[in-house]
Amino acid sequence: MSEASMRRHPPSPPASALPDDDDLLREFLLRLPPLPSSLPRASLVCRRWRRLLSDPQFLRRFRAFHHRSPKLLGFFIYDISRLTFTPTLDPPDHIPSSRLSLPQPRGEIWSILGCRHGLALLLNRTRLEITVWDPVTGVQRHVAVPPGLSNESHKFVCQGALLCDDGHAGCHYSKPFKVVLLRSDNVAPHADCQVCASLYDSQTGAWKDVISTSIRGLICPSKPSILVENSLYWSVLGNHENGATLEFDLDRQSLAIIDHPVGALVTQNSSFQILRMEDGGLGLAILSEGSIQLWERKANSDCGARWMLQRTVELRLLLSQSSPLDASFILGYDEDGHAIFVWTDIGVIMIQLKSMQFRNLFETNIICTYYPYSSFYTAGEILELKL
Repeated sequence: MSEASMRRHPPSPPASALPDDDDLLREFLLRLPPLPSSLPRASLVCRRWRRLLSDPQFLRRFRAFHHRSPKLLGFFIYDISRLTFTPTLDPPDHIPSSRLSLPQPRGEIWSILGCRHGLALLLNRTRLEITVWDPVTGVQRHVAVPPGLSNESHKFVCQGALLCDDGHAGCHYSKPFKVVLLRSDNVAPHADCQVCASLYDSQTGAWKDVISTSIRGLICPSKPSILVENSLYWSVLGNHENGATLEFDLDRQSLAIIDHPVGALVTQNSSFQILRMEDGGLGLAILSEGSIQLWERKANSDCGARWMLQRTVELRLLLSQSSPLDASFILGYDEDGHAIFVWTDIGVIMIQLKSMQFRNLFETNIICTYYPYSSFYTAGEILELKL
């Protein structure tokens, strides 16, 4: 090689060595994406990496570092015999359905009320108790339903919600959480209904006093709660023409009704979904006649709030369909990822409401409630990997 050629192509610098300092390496590993396969695959690099990644203190730091961005692992569907998990991630992050599914005990009647912060809230109607369940670890914590909400001949627990005080995904026996249960009268959809609520705090191990309010309609049993700031919201059916939302204020321990927007396009076949908007406010999606209306409740000059239409999206155009869809229905909502699951006659679609990007999940003729589940999951035990 000539001297001129050597000047034009200087030798490449030596490859950077991995940091020798364990603390520096931990900071690097801490920033791996919070996907199920990230830590197991990284642990295969060498024994040193496996030692650091399998340290329980590092795993706690990893979850705390990513606590605002837990991945949507999939969703739960409840049938008469078991709580079935349906994964939504692609390989190598795909989680087997059997890993997070839960069989129903024989002779018992129970249902799922919702998922939040890596936990699921189950109601055992036979034993009249709730179970706070961590599907990843299998940890279960059981709490008896308070006497003021226990089943009677014409009254029943219709909804509930849970949240962790720190807002992080995952659960262990010392982690504090709160549960809110709703009980309502078993009446006709357009009749007056008495709704009662009580809050359980795991730090005190006690239920708060039962509070109540009167509404015209029924709490929708198939729509889980949505957490917006420090309030929980549920859909109400039959309240006026456009439906309504029930609010439970966690600070004030109070119940209130919020009517849905008057100017919304609503038909007999419309489906509603309460939203937590990108700016943290209360939102509402209404799917009617093949279009999705996105509303947001904003403060006005009278120290109150009103609904404002943000945008309307035609499903046919969004999905690039040449002809209108015959049917569509909102199945669920991922409040962390701001995405809705929509059943259509061409399959189940997951739509990210900020970007309006969508993903075809699968085809099904079954319309049921989807309970999205987000958490941190490690695909395999790091300690058991063979190097």
